[in-house]
Amino acid sequence: MKEIRTNFHTHVQRCRHAGGTEEDYVKEALAKGLSQLGFSDHAPFPESDYGMRMPFGELGDYLDTINTLTKKYQSQIILWKGLEIEYLPEHCDYYEELLTKWGVDYLLMGEHYYKTQQGGTENIYSAPAPESCLEYAHTLAEGMRSGYFKAVAHPDVYMINPFAWDDISRKAADIIIDAAVATDTVLEYNANGFRREQKQYPDGVRYQYPHAGFWEMAAQAPVRAIVGSDCHDPSSLWDCAVEASYRRLRELGLEPVVSLL
Repeated sequence: MKEIRTNFHTHVQRCRHAGGTEEDYVKEALAKGLSQLGFSDHAPFPESDYGMRMPFGELGDYLDTINTLTKKYQSQIILWKGLEIEYLPEHCDYYEELLTKWGVDYLLMGEHYYKTQQGGTENIYSAPAPESCLEYAHTLAEGMRSGYFKAVAHPDVYMINPFAWDDISRKAADIIIDAAVATDTVLEYNANGFRREQKQYPDGVRYQYPHAGFWEMAAQAPVRAIVGSDCHDPSSLWDCAVEASYRRLRELGLEPVVSLL
């Protein structure tokens, strides 16, 4: 049986920390034998600047470009218009607009920012304490229950912090996995973590993510998982990190889904 190759986590140069145009990725997808390609560059917010994302003024051109490429390559590949964006409850009207007025096909929840119990907004890459993982997990769960998101990107990214895999981090995983099962939201096994160097953590030398403990727990639940390349350059659209991600998920007994739509 021929292997089905797809990717729904794709960044382009508009976010200012990736390289390659939309068409560069389409050409690479065709060269690597992909049948579907979902674009999911970091979405702008109209009145808030969280950094590391495309300017709001480019959103229309981004979507128009994908529409043009969809027609140009319609006989060769299926293209989808997506965005990676954080769930923050004050922006629910905007998510609704993206999916209706703007015609976005799907939203990928990439939770780089999360809500604290005090109502503030914090960056998960610099969480102040292990208990922050629980706040992060509750924000993800609320986002999944909102119904706006097809999948959660790197749901275990909270382990990028110098925290041990302990009762707190396992509880955070429980919250996320339970919400994914209850809402039938896909969890992404993020290949980009394997492109980063391994580091010393309290629980040993490991990749920042994907975290083995998280995914061992996920494999014990009826979750749907997908491999996301999270490529920031066309050359990494389908590479050894992606292939390793498929292999590791299958070793855990999880057969990845190949489409979000």
